[in-house]
Amino acid sequence: MVGAPQPFGGPPPFGQPMPYGQPMPYGVPTAWTPPPKPGLIPLRPLSLGDVLGASFQVLRRNPRPTFGFALVVSLVVTLIVGGASALYFGFALSRLSTSSSADMDAIFLGTLLLAWLGLLVALLISVVLSTLVQGVISVEVVRAAIGEKHTFRGLWRGVKGRLLALIGWTLLLGAAATIGTGIVIVVFGLIVALIVAAGGEVAGAVVAIVLGLLLTAGAIAVALWLWAKLAFVPVLIVVERRRVFDAVRRSWTLTKGRFWRVLGTLLLMYGIAYVAQQLVSTPIVFLAPFLETLINPNASTDASLVLLVVIGVLALGLVTIVTAVTMVAQAATPPLLYLDARMRAEGLDLQLQRLVEDRAAGRPVPENPYLPYAG
Repeated sequence: MVGAPQPFGGPPPFGQPMPYGQPMPYGVPTAWTPPPKPGLIPLRPLSLGDVLGASFQVLRRNPRPTFGFALVVSLVVTLIVGGASALYFGFALSRLSTSSSADMDAIFLGTLLLAWLGLLVALLISVVLSTLVQGVISVEVVRAAIGEKHTFRGLWRGVKGRLLALIGWTLLLGAAATIGTGIVIVVFGLIVALIVAAGGEVAGAVVAIVLGLLLTAGAIAVALWLWAKLAFVPVLIVVERRRVFDAVRRSWTLTKGRFWRVLGTLLLMYGIAYVAQQLVSTPIVFLAPFLETLINPNASTDASLVLLVVIGVLALGLVTIVTAVTMVAQAATPPLLYLDARMRAEGLDLQLQRLVEDRAAGRPVPENPYLPYAG
């Protein structure tokens, strides 16, 4: 009968709301609610679009401690490398122009050695500064995932205690890469030398080409494999406060079954960064001669010098800005993949959802929810 009261537990007539306090009857479907997104990412396993989008959204969400710090680091690295190169060439030209022919070989070797040392020091400083960016961005990503927004001082506080371990890991990785490259070169040289010594110069040349291609392909494959398997080590050192070798084991475990996903995403992000840098630098290289002809048709030496300085400063500024942007995006990719791996393997998304709910309700929450024993 229309309008008659429904028995307790039955659904109300169509179009009428459920009476207050009456439980939802069994079997009645409820509306689907998407996972919460308190900050940078939705608290669920991430898609490729989520990772790529969030990598660049880090810049927009908290630009001062992310883009600002990366811009300073990029500028410092550019000035160090450019200054070292300018000093080296100036010193080399001065020594070679004032030396006698008898001392030319010794001065040339000494200058070359000095160039290698200067390049090594500049590269070391660049790697250390880039490592600091990786640490700061890692803290920003994991904190932004739960809706927190920190100043650079707050982010630096999360990195400061793990600074030596982070730099130590980077130097260890660089030393391992150098030793591995040296071993490949030595093995290649010995095999070719033995074939040539046996009287087969033509065979030696053929073997050198084939062996060189095989060794290069093998070295690239091993490097890519290790890159993906160890991608989470800097994040684990900073976020989970792990020691270096413990972080290596943990990264190896988290990437198990997710190797191609991690490698593909890292390669895609680095490809995007490379294309972005080329889109800025290539037009400058090609347009510079045309601009000089257009602005200075009389080929005045003073005007050419001024124009060269102006174009150089503008090019340096644009390249530095683009490098800072891509540096942040590249540094944000490993921590985002780390969050995705833990959500899929350990249910981290459910832990973070509970943390967000507890925090909104005023209940105590762990200071670092990413520690294995937190939450």
